[in-house]
Amino acid sequence: MARVSQGELSSLDGPRLRAVRAGPADRDEVQAVLEGAPDYHALTGSAPAAPGAAERLLADAEADPDRRVHLLVPHGGGPAAGLLDLYLDHPEPGTAHVALLLFRESCQGIGYGGETVAALAHALAASGYRALRASVGDENPEALGFWRHLGFAEVGRLDRGVTVLERAIGPAAAG
Repeated sequence: MARVSQGELSSLDGPRLRAVRAGPADRDEVQAVLEGAPDYHALTGSAPAAPGAAERLLADAEADPDRRVHLLVPHGGGPAAGLLDLYLDHPEPGTAHVALLLFRESCQGIGYGGETVAALAHALAASGYRALRASVGDENPEALGFWRHLGFAEVGRLDRGVTVLERAIGPAAAG
């Protein structure tokens, strides 16, 4: 199955959220999501979402042809519930890598994460991808449990205390 041209996904639409590719015009909404997850920043030891964090994230993504930042927007409207930072064809063709899946604290623990990963795996498989990866820092054991619960297995470790997990998707996963 051929991938969609230019690394675009066919559709990233879950039961309650849809992914909308974020660009410079979405800076304020991305910033609001980052600011809506202060516990994540405290847990990871990163600074709270300082002014300009969204602008830097979006600029970095715009500079990388294989990187996509998506806002996760409720079907019924309203502010974005979360964001997805995704690398396509990373670390190799046919593999996508979730750099960050983050939800506002008010949107955590209600199933959005699992629904988003399922929709992402479906969209990637429809676009010809074979595997989905995620990276989790050692300081975030809940996230590690989340990804393992979704069927991801450890495939590597990075020197900076990061576990790399992977799950097969698409026809190879079904066979």
